[in-house]
Amino acid sequence: MIKHRFLGISGLLILQFGLLTLISLWIIPQYQSWHGFDLQHYHRISLHLQEGLIPYRDFLLEYPPLALIPILIPQLFSPQVPLDSVDYAIGFMMENLILTSLLGGGLALIPHPRRQQTLIGYLVLTVLLAPLLPWRYDLFPALLTLGGLLGIIFNFPLFAGIALGLGIATKLYPVVLLPLWLFYFAASRDWGGVGKLGLGAIATTVASFAPFWYLAGDSFTSFLTYHQDRGLQIESTWAGLIGFGHILGLTEASSQMNYGAQHIVSPFANVMLTIQPILGVVIMGVIYSLGGLIFRQEFRQNTHIKQQTLVVFSLAALLGFILANKVFSPQYLIWLLPFVPLLRSPTVALVSVSFALTTTVSFVTRQLRLMYVPSVVMLNLRNLILLVVLLAIILTFLKKLTSTQNSRL
Repeated sequence: MIKHRFLGISGLLILQFGLLTLISLWIIPQYQSWHGFDLQHYHRISLHLQEGLIPYRDFLLEYPPLALIPILIPQLFSPQVPLDSVDYAIGFMMENLILTSLLGGGLALIPHPRRQQTLIGYLVLTVLLAPLLPWRYDLFPALLTLGGLLGIIFNFPLFAGIALGLGIATKLYPVVLLPLWLFYFAASRDWGGVGKLGLGAIATTVASFAPFWYLAGDSFTSFLTYHQDRGLQIESTWAGLIGFGHILGLTEASSQMNYGAQHIVSPFANVMLTIQPILGVVIMGVIYSLGGLIFRQEFRQNTHIKQQTLVVFSLAALLGFILANKVFSPQYLIWLLPFVPLLRSPTVALVSVSFALTTTVSFVTRQLRLMYVPSVVMLNLRNLILLVVLLAIILTFLKKLTSTQNSRL
């Protein structure tokens, strides 16, 4: 029985790798038109590093410092002669195919009554996102966040903190998981876990930042101000609503290219930029507060917190951050891969539709910048689906919380 299950899991991982490889090989001849800008940028950064230039000081780097690891890896296979842009793109693709398999293997390690179903969901999600997945470096921090989740599940909070800190130093976004995971240990009254997780995450992040800050000086913080100065990226929730207002004739909207992406131009854009941080704080506050209360409730009832509850609220934190953000690049969906496959099939199917819509809008119709009506509609449908998933999580656990409180009265 165990051998049969192992073979089934291995077969699914091999199938996933094979399908993703075939799609990636099909995309290679046209990768320049779909991913040329990003891959040329990664390639340029890798060449700067090989020349001995200091990031942030000698050249602009809009990413946290450990992003240099996945960006530099393809060049390490040719230490004497730097790879040209085409060979670098192929090497980068191969790196991400391996990372995708490692992510699937990590998901298979998680105790779950439906492991094969989890990997089937993972296979579907990765195939739907295949036109994007191997061409961005976001798989690397996603793998690190999965490492953090595994650390919590197997009760190694220090390991979880280190993995999370490495993720923060690679892409920043995993920081939104830190308060939630601290609440998890606090609700369990595991104060040692709180300390180890917090210390591991903070110390690792600081240790990763410190050498670059020392070498680059004040220029080091440029990757933070770079994103602070951006407008509403065209695929964000807020830009999508403005675009929808445009096709209904309620407002005027167009787009312009800056900061390496399309941003919306509209009379409402500045208004949304003003209120977006406030809404973001409110949304994340609701998720953290509800998560903390549910964690405490489950611990009181069962003397432990269900693994699925931790997974669901981790997903909710990421969804809240993504949907409230002023930027929603297509690769942000990669961040969800460590968590979505662990959910029930209807939710995985719903999220799969959002993945398919993202691929269609970003790489098939590709006319969102011109306010092409089908693209705008599909974008807003994608955002609505993810919002429905988030609201369903919040309302389900609110109902659970209130029903328990009412039973005590």
